[in-house]
Amino acid sequence: MAELIGVQVAYARPDVQLVEALSVPVGTRARAALRLSCLATRFPEIDLERCALGIHGQEINGERELQAGDRLEVYRPLHKDPREARREAVAQGTVLGRPGR
Repeated sequence: MAELIGVQVAYARPDVQLVEALSVPVGTRARAALRLSCLATRFPEIDLERCALGIHGQEINGERELQAGDRLEVYRPLHKDPREARREAVAQGTVLGRPGR
């Protein structure tokens, strides 16, 4: 029997977030763990084969082997560059400036 490690798979939208705990065999790759999770059934918008993945806020390749305790994050595609969105909000006066700047 293969040794198992505990990992988490996380996904968030503005309206909901899900963190699922999984036990996977040692040597399981990130994309394979994503396929083992329930995310595809709960969130059909996720493209399991192409979505961006990360661990601790750092983007990773789907072939990376997971380590015990890793939290695999599934990233949604950006609809707008965050810097451009901020520029637009500032131009419209909908963002307050930072004090002292």
